[in-house]
Amino acid sequence: MGRSIVTGTTTNDTVSVHIDLFRYPVRYVKVYLGGEEVGTFHPISDFHLRNPKGLPVKVVLVFSDGDKHETILMGGRIQRYFNRVDYQPGDILVACDNFGDFPPPGYMGHSAIVLDQRSIAEATTSMPQIRVATIREFIDLHPKYMHLRCKNRQAAENARDFAYEYLQMYHDGLQNGDEVPEFSLTPLISLDDPYNSIYCSKLVWLCYYYGANINLENDYFLYSPEDLSTLENDDRFEVLYKHPEFDFKLNS
Repeated sequence: MGRSIVTGTTTNDTVSVHIDLFRYPVRYVKVYLGGEEVGTFHPISDFHLRNPKGLPVKVVLVFSDGDKHETILMGGRIQRYFNRVDYQPGDILVACDNFGDFPPPGYMGHSAIVLDQRSIAEATTSMPQIRVATIREFIDLHPKYMHLRCKNRQAAENARDFAYEYLQMYHDGLQNGDEVPEFSLTPLISLDDPYNSIYCSKLVWLCYYYGANINLENDYFLYSPEDLSTLENDDRFEVLYKHPEFDFKLNS
């Protein structure tokens, strides 16, 4: 992208932000301070924000085509994450928050596996319970998330391929009136059983287990989004982005 779209500096208790509006079709700007939304504004090239507590400042640019660019300023350092170019098949998205914030962030979360630069496969409580959704939808509903990537690209693509096969099996079953896996957190069905239960992080686990022959370690009876978050300490994976407030309160 060349020069940065958003640049910022911190002086004493003030954050100064510059946005390059000359080269990019920005529709509006959203600003967050310490996870709390400050407001949504028309495009403005320069602004200053009081920040006496030194909280993270996030600037989200929404472009004319709906894509977004996120910049986080923390302690004088800029962390950038440009969503439209940074997803590959088999990437994992795991969030510590929930739609509607119930339960509160850190207690359940959500997860999905990336199919391509715009799409994910996920398991949800609503029908169809195994579905394709957009990455943008995931991030909009779950802003406190981590983006993980398997370092073995062939393994990641194989995991993605299994996700496609599993989606096809599920939707064929729905159309034919056959039994399909239901969303369930019961401990009575084993983690490696793909036919009788499904939930969000189990879907990711199955994709890597059957598609890539990678066993993601599970500490308790369910493989939870919190378990997926521990992949940041797994040498087979790398963290591409982690929200400053991403955190799980419980080891599940």
